[in-house]
Amino acid sequence: MTTGAEGRSAYVRGSYGRNTYRFEHARETGSRVSPLLVVAIILSCLLLAMAFFFLTSAYEDARAEYMTKLRKEKEIIEANKALKTELEAVTQKGYVEFAARERLGLKRPSDEEVVVLR
Repeated sequence: MTTGAEGRSAYVRGSYGRNTYRFEHARETGSRVSPLLVVAIILSCLLLAMAFFFLTSAYEDARAEYMTKLRKEKEIIEANKALKTELEAVTQKGYVEFAARERLGLKRPSDEEVVVLR
């Protein structure tokens, strides 16, 4: 079997008798991709990747800020609950003492009555 190439065509000849095979390679003239188009596609992909990176980092920063605000707010709410509980206990204790003094005539052991005579 012998092969020969002329330009873009290739010939294959069989050695088994009179059979001759010829394969033509089609020339592709209009289907080439422009280098400018390839560069534009690569640049647009790079720009999209950079935009995605910046958006992701901005999202993470905003999320971190939000989580910090939520933690501070949670601490404030916990402190508010503790103060309310403490105020409620103080108010209830003061009310019980007031009611005992006024209604029942009771006094605390440290209270002393002073009578002023003229």
